Amino acid sequence: MLRAFDTRDAAQTAHRGGLRRLFMLLLKEQVKYLEKNLPDAQRLGMLFMAPNSPFSGTQQELQQQILAMTFECCCLNDPLPANEAEFIARGKEAKNRLLLIAQELARLVGSILSEYQAVQKSLPHLKANAQASQDVRAQLEWLLHGKFIRDTPYDRLQHIPRYLKAIGLRIEKLRSNPARDAQCMAQMQPLSQAWQKLRQAQQGKPDPRVGEFAWLLQELRVSLFAQELKTPVIVSVKRLEKMLATIRG
Repeated sequence: MLRAFDTRDAAQTAHRGGLRRLFMLLLKEQVKYLEKNLPDAQRLGMLFMAPNSPFSGTQQELQQQILAMTFECCCLNDPLPANEAEFIARGKEAKNRLLLIAQELARLVGSILSEYQAVQKSLPHLKANAQASQDVRAQLEWLLHGKFIRDTPYDRLQHIPRYLKAIGLRIEKLRSNPARDAQCMAQMQPLSQAWQKLRQAQQGKPDPRVGEFAWLLQELRVSLFAQELKTPVIVSVKRLEKMLATIRG
């Protein structure tokens, strides 16, 4: 069945989702095994279902997101299969890697959920600083929406524990030096506001440069609020301002 989409990006997203479902049908025995043998599934489910979390999903929903990302990593690397022979060959290649990738993902998700719980315990310390509180909550909302495991690219997902650790360190430092936090916020805000405008202006046609800018903003947060955690790329306010100018053209 053919279906028309408003944008190329929407069509590609739907195509990837359809391919993922087909691979899961092709490897249904492996899917059944993974559903029963994901490591630490019960503990992860309890963290995922925790009250007041942004996920508030069931253990089964968490499991399905981990499986979706597992197949994304194992089967949907570019170039995507273009015919039946390529599809079958890709499935055979992925078959022996699924368990290992699923286990790695489960460990990563466990780390993210544990770090999030630690941040949750620290959030009451932000009550006295409304500006910082609003900023941190907006950051958490962007990083950890209900489908974040399925929808966040794996190479980005790996950095989320560090971003959450950085939030915890920021809250810790804020209590002893609120003036410094305000200074860092003043450097961040113009860039964050510019990103929000770019995001809204995309109108269903995502610009990959805007996505890259969003993740570099997360790295800038680490650099400003929790330098001790280090960043894998060199990032600064000036560098992001230059990137912003390029995106705006």
